[in-house]
Amino acid sequence: MNERYSRKEMAKIWEEENKYKIWLSIEVAAAEAMEKLKLIPKGVTSTIKKRAKINVDRIHKIENQVHHDMIAFLSSITEKVGSEGKFLHNGMTSSDILDTCFNFQLVQASKILNKDIDEILQVLKYKSLKYKNTICIARSHGIHAEPTTFGFKLASFYEEFKRNKKRLESAIKEISTCAISGAVGTFANVDPRVEAYVAKKM
Repeated sequence: MNERYSRKEMAKIWEEENKYKIWLSIEVAAAEAMEKLKLIPKGVTSTIKKRAKINVDRIHKIENQVHHDMIAFLSSITEKVGSEGKFLHNGMTSSDILDTCFNFQLVQASKILNKDIDEILQVLKYKSLKYKNTICIARSHGIHAEPTTFGFKLASFYEEFKRNKKRLESAIKEISTCAISGAVGTFANVDPRVEAYVAKKM
């Protein structure tokens, strides 16, 4: 993100540190599901949760050698986790993590925007009532028209932002999806129940 035009809380969502934390959360959730389904040994996820650490510099260093972001990430985590690391990403493909993470980041960002809209609505409601009797000239076809009130104008903006809020909330629902379905999305090597568990967990 362009540092000049982004707020800290929004920029933080798109930083690599946050991205890799989400990757790890998805991997851990998938491992938990596999553990519950007895596809991997019991206790693996608790060990991973205790030992796993995100080290962006280390991931970059490994990626420079292997030229693959997911392999670099998993290798970095396995260095901290130990032998249990081999159970991460079991049957999964990079897109399972990348796409799910991107959707998760979009939801995080949208929640900030939704909160902003709530604040705008509060201000517009207050100001439209405050200025409901403040006369101003309306415009039609780009020129002066009949008189109106400034409060009435703000009330129309209030209604518009209510619709914007509905659109944003609809978009959040639309993007709140995950795909943990393995190579080419066929579930050939991943139990569909793993995807359902991760979707619910995330």
